[in-house]
Amino acid sequence: MYRGKTCARLAVAVVLLWAAEGWAELQVNNYTEHNQTHPAVAMNDAGDFVVVWRSHPADGRDGGVYARSFDANGVPISDEFKVNASSADVDNWTPAVALSESGDFIVAWVAPGDEGTDVLARMFDRQTLTLTDEFRVSNLTAGVTQSTPSIAASPAGDFIIVWISKSAYDLTSKSFVMGRLFGPDGAPLGEEFVVNEYPEDIECPVANWCSQGNWPKVAMDESGRFVVTWIRMGNTWNRPYGEFIMFRRFEADGAPAGDVICITDDLNSRWYGPSVAVGRSGEFLVVWAIGPFPYDIVAQQFDPNAAPATEPYLVNTTMKGNQGHPHVATNGAGEYLLVWDSQDYDGHCCGVASQRCGRGVSLIGEETPVNTFVTGRQWYPDVAMAGDGRCVVVWISEEQDGSGYGVFAEIWAP
Repeated sequence: MYRGKTCARLAVAVVLLWAAEGWAELQVNNYTEHNQTHPAVAMNDAGDFVVVWRSHPADGRDGGVYARSFDANGVPISDEFKVNASSADVDNWTPAVALSESGDFIVAWVAPGDEGTDVLARMFDRQTLTLTDEFRVSNLTAGVTQSTPSIAASPAGDFIIVWISKSAYDLTSKSFVMGRLFGPDGAPLGEEFVVNEYPEDIECPVANWCSQGNWPKVAMDESGRFVVTWIRMGNTWNRPYGEFIMFRRFEADGAPAGDVICITDDLNSRWYGPSVAVGRSGEFLVVWAIGPFPYDIVAQQFDPNAAPATEPYLVNTTMKGNQGHPHVATNGAGEYLLVWDSQDYDGHCCGVASQRCGRGVSLIGEETPVNTFVTGRQWYPDVAMAGDGRCVVVWISEEQDGSGYGVFAEIWAP
């Protein structure tokens, strides 16, 4: 659908303003036995950043969720440490992290629950001292399978966690994107709410489009308003068939700021992996992958009122193989960095690619490789960006540390 579509680029003079100084790759994890995978990263405007990841249960220390914090120069503030006090479901997807301007951060992950799974969270200060015990994000726990958390924080330290909730017993049940707001001290600011469903007295625009949510991502602006994006996946019990990229905006108090909006409409295509970044004034960019086989990376920008600021546009210029696992970050001023993994990108299975975008335009400069170590697979990237344009990209790399997968990062200066 999007291959062959022309994408606008800025002039070379503007491209030079975006030139970034890449630093050497640094290894995030201290412990290298077996596999350390599925990293997530958060950065504040001071340039400090925190990386979290999951450790395989066969790693000799029973696995779990681990984290490590760094200053703006990539110097470790801490050694890696275990986040979860109780057991963690390390077979689940990526843990999530958000970082406040004070340096406090919160991590969420999935753990075994009462006849299902729970989303748990825990807060730490800049020196990685615990601020809270681990706590359940949801009040609905018995017989519920919860998964795939995502977190965003405001500069003041309030944060929103979103996740998927589904019955643990009924394979035909709907899956809902849930959300809950918390204060800087970790205290809930209200009850959890359903992101992808309308109240009973309001009709969803298309029957069942508001159910069957998966893979949610959330981003927040400086005022605390936030945008949630997810994929709506139809199945035999919850039609229509097909996969759709959706989003919805919310006010800082969690009240919906608009309807559920579907931004894809091609039933013959397959979509996955949406990610979102929100600017200081509320404008935002959503990125996703479209396929099937090969998959491409597509993005679209929206103004603060959710009106399209661009048409959907193709991000990747590499057309060989699949492009997947897209993520996006912004400096808050309309400048975005998108990263994804690209099959056969560097001639060795899989590499991490990046592309910059600007407000109201498609692409700035050329698609750029991130990793310099190219043996084996480098994939599952994430990205975070500070207000001055400093950014950090993390990914997993095969056999680079001599044992399975390790977590690696690179800082780019503005």
